[in-house]
Amino acid sequence: MATNLTKRDIVLEIYEKTGFAQKEVRDTVQMTLDVIARALAEGRNVELRNFGVFEVQV
Repeated sequence: MATNLTKRDIVLEIYEKTGFAQKEVRDTVQMTLDVIARALAEGRNVELRNFGVFEVQV
């Protein structure tokens, strides 16, 4: 069974590939997730081309 990919995993991978400060990467990832969450809370769909679509279903 595959393990989960966590936000920390994402931050570490970006940090390792870019050399940006971990705090900067962590803050940027969090801001991205905040924007997505806010849009979904407003009832908006979020489309990330070549990745997928997050849709609110009620």
